[in-house]
Amino acid sequence: MRNISIETDTFAAIWGDRQPGEETEDAIIRRKFGIKKPSPPAPPTVAPKVGFREPRYGLELPEGFTIFRIYKGTEYRAMATDGQWLLVNSGDTYPSLHKLSRAVSGNVENAWNNWYFKSRYGKRRLVSELRDPQFNHGYTHSLSA
Repeated sequence: MRNISIETDTFAAIWGDRQPGEETEDAIIRRKFGIKKPSPPAPPTVAPKVGFREPRYGLELPEGFTIFRIYKGTEYRAMATDGQWLLVNSGDTYPSLHKLSRAVSGNVENAWNNWYFKSRYGKRRLVSELRDPQFNHGYTHSLSA
């Protein structure tokens, strides 16, 4: 935006030509000279935030993606956030599914076969089904079921 110096009588003439809805000198002058207001710039395209990524298995989950399991009668839930797993039960974060699972069970186990997610149809599915098919060892990839 630029400032211009004008005499008081010129300023008064501009405002004297004001029409309803014109709240600035710029609006009045734009109308007078037929200048259209430029369109605001388009907002930048923002890719959805990735909550958790496991490149070894071709897995990328959106922010907030939730998984769950039951261990010794207690249900545990974890949410993908900022590249980690947030164990909702405790508020602790873990950098991998393996470490999350170990924190819950205290054991070394195949975490891919102990955690579940709900499909878009509400069915309980193993997290291993989310991996790229070349790493699924017999499981099929099916988020729709």
